[in-house]
Amino acid sequence: MDKESLEVFLTIAHHGSINRAAQALFLAQSTLTHRLKQLERQIGSPLFVRTASGVSLTGEGRRLLPIAANIVEQMRSFMEQKEQVKSMTIVAGKAFVAYELPRLIGEYRQANPGFTCYVRSTLYEESLSALLTGTADIAFLGSEMYHPHIHQEFLPSDRILLVMAPEHPWASRFPGFASWGAQEMILFGNHTAPYRQRIDHFLARNGVFPNVIMELDSFSAVKKMVERQLGITMLPERTILRELAEGRLVAHDIAEGTLQRPTLIAYLHQKKRTKLFSNSSNGSKMLIDAK
Repeated sequence: MDKESLEVFLTIAHHGSINRAAQALFLAQSTLTHRLKQLERQIGSPLFVRTASGVSLTGEGRRLLPIAANIVEQMRSFMEQKEQVKSMTIVAGKAFVAYELPRLIGEYRQANPGFTCYVRSTLYEESLSALLTGTADIAFLGSEMYHPHIHQEFLPSDRILLVMAPEHPWASRFPGFASWGAQEMILFGNHTAPYRQRIDHFLARNGVFPNVIMELDSFSAVKKMVERQLGITMLPERTILRELAEGRLVAHDIAEGTLQRPTLIAYLHQKKRTKLFSNSSNGSKMLIDAK
């Protein structure tokens, strides 16, 4: 008992004529007759009887009428709600999922209560695969992705700062790269990750080859180690805002704004452009392309 057959039944009942119902639905009369017969076979009895002026409902037809009207109305309402809901699958690195995505999705959902999404943490290569296979609508990346079928848009970058505990000798002032020496460093990610390579290249250009004693897979773990005065680190500014405000960490911009973590949105070229995340609390604008 499908929605189309029930709509045919209701239209015939409304007009009292198969011919007039066919005209109203812009369908051939034979098509309506076929659908009506299918519905009558499912019900197990005739729904109309022929009259001099057209057709009229049988007893079964009259009992079905309010039920059919209710079913069709509920299905219409469901389909309208489904069309209004914006749903997408998002993939992003662990750090972005932890520090940026909750705020962005939360702000957007407040303005669009029907919005739904599925979020998955991925590595760089996994994000590319997810976009190309259609298992993700958009990806947030920390480095450019080169592929002819993928479009990218840069979002506001995040400064990468030198970070240490308040008790560290450099907390009040960075003495310069010449004084770096064998300072123990705790870094996020392994040396093959784009974010980590950006830091290593910056330090090397300034004559520093860091004494890395820990390589951890989360910013939270790095911060906790640094808070315990186990070493210094370099982290994106947005990941340490709370610790800086609470005085648990101290940071210096030793690159004078030139060392930054880029953030990009990537999606397949054929995606329809939709403004999904508008002005966020830090002033950035995020355009996300959804289906």
